Formats: sequence, structure tokens, C-alpha cells
Amino acid sequence: MEVSNAFGSHELKRFNYADALTKGPTQENEFDANVLSAIDRHGFVVIEDAVPESTCEQLLGEMRPYIDATPHGLHGLGGTRRVGALVARSAASHQMISHPGILRLVESILGEQQLNGDAVKIGGKEGKGRKDFRYPWQLHLTQVIDVGPGGGTKEMPHSLRLHRANGMWLHDFQQAGLDLQMEVMWALSDFTEANGATHVVLGSHRDEPRGGDQGYRQPTIQADMPRGSALVWTGWSIHGAGANTTTERRLGMNINYALAFLAQEENQLLACPPHLARKLPKDMQRLIGYRQPAGALNYVAECQSPADSVLRDDFDVLVPGAHGHPMNSATDGPTYAPVSRDEFDAKLADLTAKKMRAIEIDDLELALHYKHALSVLKRSERI
Repeated sequence: MEVSNAFGSHELKRFNYADALTKGPTQENEFDANVLSAIDRHGFVVIEDAVPESTCEQLLGEMRPYIDATPHGLHGLGGTRRVGALVARSAASHQMISHPGILRLVESILGEQQLNGDAVKIGGKEGKGRKDFRYPWQLHLTQVIDVGPGGGTKEMPHSLRLHRANGMWLHDFQQAGLDLQMEVMWALSDFTEANGATHVVLGSHRDEPRGGDQGYRQPTIQADMPRGSALVWTGWSIHGAGANTTTERRLGMNINYALAFLAQEENQLLACPPHLARKLPKDMQRLIGYRQPAGALNYVAECQSPADSVLRDDFDVLVPGAHGHPMNSATDGPTYAPVSRDEFDAKLADLTAKKMRAIEIDDLELALHYKHALSVLKRSERI
């Protein structure tokens, strides 16, 4: 259905991912181009059949204990429960977070800035027409949104109404000519007008200025979609949750991506700390932020990448020499390991005793620290 507003005539376009996938690479390329064009023109797009219903069911099963243990109304969202840290808590969520069709779209919108005329600028150079010239991006937010009966109504109002997401970094990016983030709402249950499907203001990403208020005065439509679908929009597009007037719960999952040199809305390195991230595939580690996106950004301790530090099993920031950098005896002196055999044995015995005492008093974090110290000691070069 076409609608008209201050930004022109618009339509919430819909494309079927499963159909494109079965028809081969040519159809996939056409699908990617159509989805990108729809977002460029209208600010929103619906991707239907993006994942099977069974994936949604698995995700909800994995997240159910966390959802049930979360109160309603957090952040002023009446009748609603919001639950995050999906990378660590749900293996099924990885299929959506790293969905190939979604990640290709993120690369176009954030990495290549295609909606802004390839507006990548790095080191005094501009990216239009330059191969492999793009911004780094990463996961920004993961959250199950469970809206119960009455959520968003006058009895249980939502304090967060129509909004844009790009204001969270405080700096005014309206004139920067950049897309800062791309947002995705996954339908874990059917989204209908009655149960509060997301309201969208089509074309609002082209407001002038980009964070202007004209879009808030325009009519909305609701993005109804079947389970397993995804609604995608840019951080400049105006949107907001609807009211659930049914007796059933509406379940969605918000997954957002943002430029990697901006702070994450959900701190992924805390939501999925190193001891859990070590078990993830490398692509997922990088996606959630365990990498150096550019130059010296995001290094650890002695100028190490996350892969060479916190993602190693025995890395401990409080253990001298845990960095593992080779030492030159002529210029650097001894490593963490003492020089003589007797000193080495004494230090080994001391750390072992401290580890055992920590276990006895049930301080397992301290015991783990001493375990790391022992590991670093044993592998350190001795002069």
C-alpha cells in the first residue's frame, strides 16, 4: 500500500529471502540490490522468510529462563520485558545476528555508506569508487522484546514513543552525511497491527536536517510481518512500538549494528566476556567487538589485539608477562620467570599454595588468577 507524506510517496516494500536463496547467486544479488534500494528510498524494508520458524522457537526456548526472570516495565516500557546478552545466552541467535543477507546489507549501508553516495572518508581520502575502502562496523545491540497484553496501551504506556536511534552518541551527526547504525527487528512471533507491530514513518530518514522534527508530524503505518521475518531500517528512520491490544504476547528481537569507532549501545564485551567469547567462532568474536577495527583502536594492555590477549585461555591482565611478547635478555632483562632454578621453584610453589588457599576459601576468581599466573610462569622464557 502506497502512502504519501511530507517526504513523498512511499511503500513498505517486502522481499522473500528464502525464495531468493533457492534460485541461486544471481537472484541473491538481485535480492540484495532490491532491499538496499527500498531502504534508500523508503527508510524501511521487510525481509520475509529470513529464517525458519524452528529457529525462532529454538531461540525462545534458550531465552525463556531469562525472559521469565525479568520484570515488566523496565525503562518505562509498560507491559514489556527486555532481555539482552543474546550472543552469550542463545546459540540460535547467532543465526540471525550473523545472517548473510543482513550482514551484506550492513556492509553496504555502514561499511560502504552507499545510501550517502559512498561517503567514506579515511585519512584525507574519499571512498567513492575505491575498492575495499570502507568503515569497520560491529554489533551494537541484542535484545528480546516481549510485549504482553496491554503493553503500550493507556493503562501500560510506553515512555519511548516514536524516535530515531542516532541521538545516543550526544554529538550532532545531522550534517555529517553518514549512516551510523542499521537496525533490525526480528519477528519471533507474528507481528500484527492488533498486537503492536512496529510503527514506521516512511521516508523519515531523509528529513532535513536528518534529525529534524518534521517526521514526527507525519502519519505512521505498522509493519505487520509473519514469524521469521525481519524489519530493517536506518538509525535516521523514525519508528516506535505499537500497543498490544490482544490477549497474546508479541515477541520480537532487536539486533542493531553500528560503526565500530562509536560506543556500543549494549556493551558486547561485557555482555559476552572473554571466557565465553573464547568459545565463539572467530567471525562472531570480531562481530561483537573482539578486534582492532582500525589503527590503535581497541588494543589491550601492552598494545595487543584482543585475539592475542583476552581471548587466550591464560591471559590475565594482573599477571606480569601475560602478554607473551618475546623478551630480549640483552636489553629487557629477565621475564616473569626468575633467573635461577631455586627461585623458579620457590615462585612455582608460592603460586600453587596461594591457588589452593583461594580454593579453600571458595574464592574461585582468585584461584583462577593464580592458575593463570602459574601458566604464564611455566611458559615464560628463562634467562
